[in-house]
Amino acid sequence: MNLSQFLSKLTSGNVQITVKDLESGSEIINLKASGYTALDDALEAREVMQWSVVTATHIEVVLGETLNG
Repeated sequence: MNLSQFLSKLTSGNVQITVKDLESGSEIINLKASGYTALDDALEAREVMQWSVVTATHIEVVLGETLNG
């Protein structure tokens, strides 16, 4: 599942999303779920490797490489 597919499934636009890179562990972006459509296409195409609920309104997503196809 890529990042765009993952974020499109969230029903609340008020959830805070922290997106990190799997390899470096560094934060790529921090956004509200409702703003995900403004992300760069290359970022949206990257594979979700892990995700976790930090709080009731905060999710952390770790991305791997871009999915092919």
